[in-house]
Amino acid sequence: MILTITAPIYLLIGLGFLSVRTGYFAGSDVRAIGTFVVRFALPALIFLAVGTAAPSETLHWGLFTAYLSASLALFTACILVGRLVFKARWSMLGMMGLGMVGSNSAFVGFPLLSILYPDVAVTLFATVMLLENVILIPLALAVADAGESTDSTPLQGFLEGLKGLIKNPLVLSILVALAYSLSGLTLPEPILRPIEMLRPIASPIALFAVGGTVAAATLASARDMAVPISAILIGKLVLHPLFFFAATLLLPSLPDDIRQAGLINAACPMLSIFPLIAMTYGRELLASTALMITTGASFVTISALLWIISLAAA
Repeated sequence: MILTITAPIYLLIGLGFLSVRTGYFAGSDVRAIGTFVVRFALPALIFLAVGTAAPSETLHWGLFTAYLSASLALFTACILVGRLVFKARWSMLGMMGLGMVGSNSAFVGFPLLSILYPDVAVTLFATVMLLENVILIPLALAVADAGESTDSTPLQGFLEGLKGLIKNPLVLSILVALAYSLSGLTLPEPILRPIEMLRPIASPIALFAVGGTVAAATLASARDMAVPISAILIGKLVLHPLFFFAATLLLPSLPDDIRQAGLINAACPMLSIFPLIAMTYGRELLASTALMITTGASFVTISALLWIISLAAA
């Protein structure tokens, strides 16, 4: 039963991976597909799901509190251990922290939760997307910038991260959808129909794009990267969901479906744009290798997590 849920998700990822690795698709083609999904298909899906629901049904503040607390706790632990024990540079710490707490909510989490928890998938996606883009990603950029340049301060890095929100189509689509929901307006059919046509293609194309992105990454052989890559792998697939589960214990009123959906989202691999963010700090080899290994390993860990959830529910 578990494999019937996870296998189709990862088969689509595998199809994208093989298409690029065999040369059937060029890496630039997959990037174009990913751009289409991020700028058109997913915003259309978000607009229809969020815009037709009441704001109180979309953003869940209990989930926001638990997910943020868990992510900040893990991020802080990464920084403290990395700085005090391993004397790592700030750019390394910022990217490692982001790799641990930044889930691929759009391309892996949402397609998976749409199957498992269709009633709360949009709520979780909207809540986590705002949380990640408004707080976690700017925080990681601020840490990565700290001490790396005399022209930059942590505050400047954080502010630069906030500026990036203006250009993020996923965050903008959530905000526009919320405004539309509050307005009480109804779009005319000729405008609404094309948006509805884009909705069903978002998830499968997104998964294909993840596989292509992973295939485009080059597997590093440098031994000195084994420790940080292993730390990111364990932090993302094991510690992040564990920290979230611990945080939910402090919120007993959190609905079971929200708790379980959040747990699965926390167990997803990191953002597919992780190597692009890391490139600014010269950490793209670390990020692309971690993305490749973590995405592959997540098939096993997420399947195991679903099995544990099914046993607990029995």
